[in-house]
Amino acid sequence: MQFKEIFEPIKINKTTLPNRIIMGSMHLGLEGLPETAERMIAFYGKRFDGGVGMITTGGISVNHPGKGNNVFFNFEKEEDCKELEKVNQGLKGKGVFCAQLFHAGRYAYHRELVAPSAIRAPINRFVPHALTEKEAWDTIEDFGKSALRAKQVGFGAVEIMGSEGYLINQFFSPVTNQRQDFFGGSAEKRMNFGIEALKKTRELVGPDFPIIYRMSGIDLIPGNPTLEEVLEMAKQLRDNGADALNIGIGWHESRIPTISMLVPRGAWAKIAKKIKDATPGIPIIASNRVNIPETIQRILQDGEADIVSMARPMLADPEFVNKVKAGKSERVNTCIACNQACLDHTFKELMVSCLVNPEANREIEFAKMPKGKKSKVVVIGSGPGGMESARVAATLGHDVTLYERANKLGGQLNMAASIPGKFEFKETIRYFEHELKALGVNIKLNAECNLQTLEELNPDAVIFATGVRPRDFKLPGLEKKKVGTYVEYLNGQFTPGNKIAIIGGGGIGCDSAHKLLEDHDPTIDEYFAKYNVPTFTDVKIQPHTSKRKLSILRRSGKVGAGLGTTTGWALLQELQSSGVDFYTSLSYKEVRDEGLVIELKSSGEKIIECDTILVCAGQDREDFLANSYKEKHPEKQIFVIGGAKETSGLDAKRAILEGSLAAREIGVK
Repeated sequence: MQFKEIFEPIKINKTTLPNRIIMGSMHLGLEGLPETAERMIAFYGKRFDGGVGMITTGGISVNHPGKGNNVFFNFEKEEDCKELEKVNQGLKGKGVFCAQLFHAGRYAYHRELVAPSAIRAPINRFVPHALTEKEAWDTIEDFGKSALRAKQVGFGAVEIMGSEGYLINQFFSPVTNQRQDFFGGSAEKRMNFGIEALKKTRELVGPDFPIIYRMSGIDLIPGNPTLEEVLEMAKQLRDNGADALNIGIGWHESRIPTISMLVPRGAWAKIAKKIKDATPGIPIIASNRVNIPETIQRILQDGEADIVSMARPMLADPEFVNKVKAGKSERVNTCIACNQACLDHTFKELMVSCLVNPEANREIEFAKMPKGKKSKVVVIGSGPGGMESARVAATLGHDVTLYERANKLGGQLNMAASIPGKFEFKETIRYFEHELKALGVNIKLNAECNLQTLEELNPDAVIFATGVRPRDFKLPGLEKKKVGTYVEYLNGQFTPGNKIAIIGGGGIGCDSAHKLLEDHDPTIDEYFAKYNVPTFTDVKIQPHTSKRKLSILRRSGKVGAGLGTTTGWALLQELQSSGVDFYTSLSYKEVRDEGLVIELKSSGEKIIECDTILVCAGQDREDFLANSYKEKHPEKQIFVIGGAKETSGLDAKRAILEGSLAAREIGVK
């Protein structure tokens, strides 16, 4: 299959999509913010203009108990419908705008939550009210009424959310449905709620209005429905009015990563294929961890799905489709599946954005910022913040020179990309390499920029993105062992032994431990074997023994604190399954021939046997040049960003946002 075939039209009922790539649902967290409708028009409009033929909204609840939290849109509220009508008017003619009909069930973060049975979700502190049979039928009616309301306010399609562990999915699963009535007691009856919601929706919107049903291909919860039950559910949905099946994967409480960097690209399309093979006559949509054109091509060519749905990649680059169509895939700003500014924000009830594209959901704010006069700009350091500031400054018309003392762009992203499960950072570096070149940025590699250089250049503005250096760590007897820093190890300058004590249990320590245990990124088959996915109903991580013995030590706080909300647990789980020991609430005493001596607050002295000590004990700012230049030239526009500004809480998300904002202030008085 050629790339051009990705854009062949495919029909969903009487609506013809312009291509086989659609934007899937993602809650944006815009509800309740000033100018909600205007923000949505700006965000979705940019994605439609970028070539996407169909976009599905974040979940819109079908009734009050179904809202995910207190700022969800609700089809029962007239004021919300007026806002949604305004959005549809603003997007009219751009493409197919699809409303997702949503009910959170026991995942709702409020006290009025309901579910098939009164079983609390592990990720929620509230116990749900078990719906009576009448209340269940009333809720089905609400799905239909909401679909009709969606049609009336201008949406071109609806998607029924029956996946990811929300209400309909809860009815289908024996884990959460312990009823003995029309809606439970057997596999067939557990299907009834979802099927009846579909039938009511079809009845009220009519035969020609497109209905997509997002069904769970696999829940990834021990005891979830069998493959045979899932396939039967798919057939029933096809036969009862669904125009396409969008295959969701996993529940939010599942202990199997489904969308993080740890997951091989396009892995879950294998589940979509099982459903496609069993349900001829209905388009199948695959999603989850699809972020590059080559993966889309493979999924379609191998017949795993008819359409590919991507949400986060459209956050990362609203021009994804146009760039691929134009043969400029190298200029796509690829989603790296980090979740740091999207899903992590969702679960904190914050506005969603994107680590590699901070403009996402800030379209209005950035458009309103005044444009500065053309300036001569020097950016020092080509880590994520430096590259983004150079890119934005060049986009705004400034004359930009980027200095990097290493022989390649990327800064610490190069180290991160060497860690298994973080290979996507290579895509970020690739994007900036091509983008900066296309924008005419003057890139100076192997070039040290010092005070003399700056005096000779005499720029109007300087952005210092000089980053950090490893913090010194001293301990009596340290010379008795092989000792290296995380920088030396990740850059390939230091080879650890087989018994390793890792000083520092933050993100860098945990990532380094992962690299010490894994020598490559897993294939799809290896990944499925690791989590026992082929069993379908008994999925869980499989313990395994590593050739290395690791101990991660942290003075205070939890090991892994600071890792992403939706991704950190998976990394820690992998480390634990490999036999890594975690120690915290301690002090370091000395190093003896036997190993590292620590003092545990709970139990006293302990010797950690080791032949190597890897130091991941924090970072210090590389800010000397910035401070010196600021003292000498207080009249200049000078910006310090990323780690050079502040090491606490440093990550690529903060560095890129600071770089973007700094560039937008250049030349503005």
